[in-house]
Amino acid sequence: MTTKEDYFNFFKVQYNTFKSINNSSVSKEELFNKTCMFMDNFVTNNEVEKRTIENWKLELYTTYVGVIYHSSPVVLRVNEPNGWYDVKKRTDRFFWQRYQQYLVQKKKWKQDVIDVIDETTDEIFRSIGNPKEISSFDFRGLVLGYVQSGKTANFTGLINKAYDEGYKLVIVLSGIHNDLRAQTQLRLEEEVIGKSNIGVGTILNNDDDHFIHALTSVENDVTGIQANISYNLSGNKTLLVVKKNKDVLERLIDLMKNLISQAGDSHIPTLIIDDEADQASIDTSDKKKGEDPKTINRLIRETLMLFEQKVYVGYTATPFANLLIGTHNETLDQGQDLYPKDFLIGLPKPTAYCGPDEFFNTSEDADDGRPSLIVDIGETDEKIFNSIKKKDEHYKLNTIPPKLKEAIEAFLITVSIRGLRGQENEHNSMLIHTSRFTSVQSSLKDVVEEAFNDIVNQVRFSPNSSIVKEIEKLYKLEFVEKSALWNQSRETNYDTFNWKSVYEKMKTICTKIDVMEINGNSEETLEYHRHKEKGLNVIAVGGDKLSRGLTLEGLTISYYYRNTLMYDTLMQMGRWFGYRKPYLDLCRIYTSSNIASNFEHLAVAMHQLRDEFELLKDENLSPSNYAIRMLAHPKMMLTSNLKMRNAQAAYQNYSNKLHQTRLFSKEKDVFINNMAVTTKLIEIIYPNILQQEKKERKGKTKYHVAEHVPVEHVISFLSNYQTYEGSTKSSSESIIEYIELLNNDYGELRNWKVIIVEGIPSNHNQQVNLGPLSISNCVTRGQSADINSIPRDRVDVKAIVAAGQERFDETDRKSSITTPKLFIYPLNPNTPVFHHTKDVGFNASLIPIGFAVAFPETNNNISSDIYLKNKSVNEEGRIQ
Repeated sequence: MTTKEDYFNFFKVQYNTFKSINNSSVSKEELFNKTCMFMDNFVTNNEVEKRTIENWKLELYTTYVGVIYHSSPVVLRVNEPNGWYDVKKRTDRFFWQRYQQYLVQKKKWKQDVIDVIDETTDEIFRSIGNPKEISSFDFRGLVLGYVQSGKTANFTGLINKAYDEGYKLVIVLSGIHNDLRAQTQLRLEEEVIGKSNIGVGTILNNDDDHFIHALTSVENDVTGIQANISYNLSGNKTLLVVKKNKDVLERLIDLMKNLISQAGDSHIPTLIIDDEADQASIDTSDKKKGEDPKTINRLIRETLMLFEQKVYVGYTATPFANLLIGTHNETLDQGQDLYPKDFLIGLPKPTAYCGPDEFFNTSEDADDGRPSLIVDIGETDEKIFNSIKKKDEHYKLNTIPPKLKEAIEAFLITVSIRGLRGQENEHNSMLIHTSRFTSVQSSLKDVVEEAFNDIVNQVRFSPNSSIVKEIEKLYKLEFVEKSALWNQSRETNYDTFNWKSVYEKMKTICTKIDVMEINGNSEETLEYHRHKEKGLNVIAVGGDKLSRGLTLEGLTISYYYRNTLMYDTLMQMGRWFGYRKPYLDLCRIYTSSNIASNFEHLAVAMHQLRDEFELLKDENLSPSNYAIRMLAHPKMMLTSNLKMRNAQAAYQNYSNKLHQTRLFSKEKDVFINNMAVTTKLIEIIYPNILQQEKKERKGKTKYHVAEHVPVEHVISFLSNYQTYEGSTKSSSESIIEYIELLNNDYGELRNWKVIIVEGIPSNHNQQVNLGPLSISNCVTRGQSADINSIPRDRVDVKAIVAAGQERFDETDRKSSITTPKLFIYPLNPNTPVFHHTKDVGFNASLIPIGFAVAFPETNNNISSDIYLKNKSVNEEGRIQ
């Protein structure tokens, strides 16, 4: 142990070993000191100088004791934590300790990531039954993670601990496709079973007491098991990984009935993990019509009914449908529905994870200077794909659409840059998803492959060709400039290179890229595990198989043209989220402006709902309370109407929220109307503005303020202001409904502040007259907008409210909003974001007007019965 790396690796292993044995009974500092004493016995002064060892210890102290930080999981539990699971008393933790060491030694995971898995899975065990007792139990819960964020690693840790605690049978329901099931099976064989020196078996081999029998394999689902198999289900530790398919689940039920019969006892402690629990598992039957539960839902419930001791844990990044299940849905044959009646646990966001917050301006901050990663595919590409209505129209794809060709060239650039950054042996993937029809996917794959081969030949043998010049131009405009902007805005240090270096790398690396078709008709598979040493470079053309669960390693370029207005479907199709910090500046999403807009609305909604979740953890509330918050959230449709049959929102809850216009129509009549509506309001409140104007000057931004404005004037403005008809964020109708509710029922929001915001002077600004009020400088928004990402059918300013502006004139700028405020933003039309509105003819009498409304926190407890139509809430706080 003469090198720093050896010392650090061995230290990590021993630290985690002591941590598992002692758990929370000792502090981090005590664990650290104990590990150091252990290490001193293995390193002599002859090997390494004592001063060097002390320097290593100091560095390790900073990591393990000093500044290490990770967010804790958020837990909503119906009952108090059970008493049987006491982490201080856990001794024989063979499977968990082995998995933990595997993550440290083999996967080189950071300690804070492992700690999160440890804490989260402990919280689950505090919520479920003791497998060593003879009494029956039935616990159901849900774990909320992030798309592509490591949910599999979390339930892998849960499985390892389950076997340590005495659970005998683990069934993993893994998606609806063979590829995902096989991927999950392989992962669990490596990280739970570990036989024959595979995966965790390289850390510690199983003995007879710690042997796990896998009744399924990578090649064979449960359908490959003989129906009359003789097997001791109660005496063995057993694992099955099955897909959510009618035939497969029916076969699973028959198999379990046979094995339970052989055991002569159904008290077999069973853990069922439902990966992607919002897919296929939800019962969408209509109870009012007396319909039976839908097939997959029915079969999962029938499987649970077979056992007296069972736990169901769903994992998802989009919990909407799962939390809107009717809590009292129950049938005689299938038992209770899959509602997470006992617990809901939110996984903290991993530090290296790039999700919606990194890709989009989820905080809605007008000062966010990050460059856009979205590229509009344009009218030509859209027209081609829109023309394909049926699967037999695949013949229409006979040439590569121009923006898809550019996306392929962008992928060549990203692979080359990653190679120059020292990431050449890492996986690189490009996603192309345009149709659910496999025939269309097959035709597109052929077109893409032909175009790609032509590009490769030009790159390798024709350095002066038009294609190479095209790629060079794309590199300089799309990548060099944006990487520099990322470095400015986020204090990152992404390396950039001259074109000659990129081109030389591209010539060698382009031959290592494969084009694959990933769907049910193709035998091609994404076998990243077979290319661990050199990395797999792939352009994956597919559809639904690529849109959920299946991980695309090293995904940089996504070409996506399918749309949905449902949160859950839209979020799951966004495969570009993941651990991309080392190359986030290279990631691009080629899609339509409409889809990009919906994604960003979704990102904002998810950000706000996560904030709601964080707030609930301190209020001792149940999963149903979170469902109520979701129902009242003023954004897009949460999930499909079928999945929302059991709950419908009546009102949106704007308590302590800021809502602002960001989408604007391009129609001149709309701009004229909103200008007139604004002028009328200012004429009414102008005398008050004159009294307040001088004292309200704050820094460079000038505010014209009218206080004690009666609510009637605010409602009149909102009623007559025309929001963009496709807007899902700033619906005047829902805002007015909320204001009137609090006015009529609670006497709140009676008096408002109206604040007209004036911009900072600039060379290209616009002066405007708003009736009696003259504004010298309109507010500039969208100055840094990328022309390539500007929608053609509307104006999207991203955000108009600067950071903290909603708390303008508050006594405590860090507290909740205390006064209802209506902000009026006269917007400068001389910016790139208004590029497609040049024919409107903006002038000193006509400019775009935006508004924002900042709502204080309501003093009343707006209970769930206000927000739910035809629903009630029982004593436990669940929707009935």
